[in-house]
Amino acid sequence: MKPLYLTIPLTLLLCACSATSPENKVVEKIDYIDLSSAELRDSGKDYWNIFKRVEPLYPIEAAKKGLAGCVELVTMINQEGKAQGYKILSSYPQKLFDKAAAKSLNLWKWLPAENNKNKQPILTHIRMDFMLESKDVSKKYLKNCPPTEEKFLVKGKVYKRTL
Repeated sequence: MKPLYLTIPLTLLLCACSATSPENKVVEKIDYIDLSSAELRDSGKDYWNIFKRVEPLYPIEAAKKGLAGCVELVTMINQEGKAQGYKILSSYPQKLFDKAAAKSLNLWKWLPAENNKNKQPILTHIRMDFMLESKDVSKKYLKNCPPTEEKFLVKGKVYKRTL
């Protein structure tokens, strides 16, 4: 008789749980401009300017081995000027710097450009390079992460020129 007292409430409980329907979540579609292609990458500056750039932390295991690399990401800059999601297009060495790049990207902030008063969201391409200044980069690095800017030294100070 006792087992019957236990099975009836358990059966009712299970039936009640299975009868509840899952919540229907409404997914809002974001109207954005896709500027992630190679031809349009520079036009992202027409919509958003970097206000706060946080450099990624160099992974300890990569620093110990003296490894250099890069990560190419696609992210959406939303109407608040923040990165909203990301997709890694490529990374070298594969997956070594991915987490550091993504963590850094989530801390970046952008301000709308003058002609983007309505704060139009965009999909854009970002590349982060990882290298130790004390180490020469390998030929494999240069093959997988071709330079996007030229660095040169004048009187002990490093200057950069975008290529």
